[in-house]
Amino acid sequence: GNSMKESKYNIAVEHNGQCLLFNSRTIATAALDDSALDILERVRYGAEIEESELVNEMKRVGFLVDDSIDELQQLEMNYNLSKYSKNGLGLVIAPTMACNFACPYCYEGSQKGVMSADLQEKIISMAEAFAKDKQSINIGWFGGEPLLAKKIIYSMSKRLIEICEREHVEYEARIVTNGYLLDEETILELKKCKITFAQITLDGLPESHNKKRKLRNGNDEPTFDRIIENTLLAKENGIDVAIRVNVDKTTQHELEPLLDLMMEKGLGTELYLGHVQANTDSSKEFAENCLSSEDFAEVYVNYEKLLFARRLPTEYPVPDRMNCGADYLYSYVVDADGYLYKCWNDIGIKTESVGNVSNLEDFSKITQNPNSNYCKYMTWTPFAFKKCRECKILPICLGGCQYNGRSIGEPVCENWKYELEEYIKLKCDAAQ
Repeated sequence: GNSMKESKYNIAVEHNGQCLLFNSRTIATAALDDSALDILERVRYGAEIEESELVNEMKRVGFLVDDSIDELQQLEMNYNLSKYSKNGLGLVIAPTMACNFACPYCYEGSQKGVMSADLQEKIISMAEAFAKDKQSINIGWFGGEPLLAKKIIYSMSKRLIEICEREHVEYEARIVTNGYLLDEETILELKKCKITFAQITLDGLPESHNKKRKLRNGNDEPTFDRIIENTLLAKENGIDVAIRVNVDKTTQHELEPLLDLMMEKGLGTELYLGHVQANTDSSKEFAENCLSSEDFAEVYVNYEKLLFARRLPTEYPVPDRMNCGADYLYSYVVDADGYLYKCWNDIGIKTESVGNVSNLEDFSKITQNPNSNYCKYMTWTPFAFKKCRECKILPICLGGCQYNGRSIGEPVCENWKYELEEYIKLKCDAAQ
């Protein structure tokens, strides 16, 4: 036999008289039968185990690991590897910081103006330098409301796509928009710009939404119906849509009727929940309406139960942070003045920038003399904290959002940590 041990990332849950096992490194979930339980039991007591098909299977899904392996060490190495790998340029571009909405919680205020032609040139030559280096290009359009500057999106996209085709590298693009200006003509243009994904926000049921997501011009025209209409158009035209529902103390009670309303419209599977959190600029009233992480986790798991009851796919809580650009070397957010940031929470706060596109001569040198903002994002690590090193869900959390973590001085646990056992039960019920 060979020496095996139990993975330190196994989480066991009793459910309906069964033992469920979840592994946070591999996201494998299984109900263990007696022979599998027996193997685990023996491994825990340090007994040698004979190789068998079942043992190999338990090893394959990560429940068992070789004795000589230090899983935490492996995790740390892979974390650093992916963080510093040069796997493409990611740019989130705000062609304007202006917006046609005036949402009460927005941290961006009412800036005006669009990105200058000069700056557009600079960004294109930056992307070109990376493409020539055979790095793929991934663009996110952001703002403000990016569709207020759609001509810039169209012309920049056209040139970026040409560069990528010429250099034989991949080009990918997505957009974050309030959806109000997403009419059919615009959607067809965005398709030409290779924009395959759009994120659109709703604030609960029509009445709540229309109170918050108002047009800036003071006209009280409700925005909900038009956004839904446009979202359906985008979907019909082959753009993948994710509808973020902002959840706070008010909207948490609207999720069930909202889900049913969206299912009627054929958008049930596009919804996902967003945790609205206050920051230092938020009003007291806004902050008091936010849910704590624990409360949000409970809302989230109850929402998953609704999905399950309606036979809609339920998601494992794999954090969308896994592709948070703040953690990757060549990933930047660019505002309409050309300032580069690591995180879009910093956008517009010039003192948080990692440089400006305008005075970068050689883009390959951007990481050779990084400023302290750049360094603090790239060197922050959950592995520096005891609570993370000892945590069973470190592999799927990796310290949560570092912007939030740094502001309180230690990593902020991902909210579903508080409801993980409930998720595991749900997952197993869904598989039956």
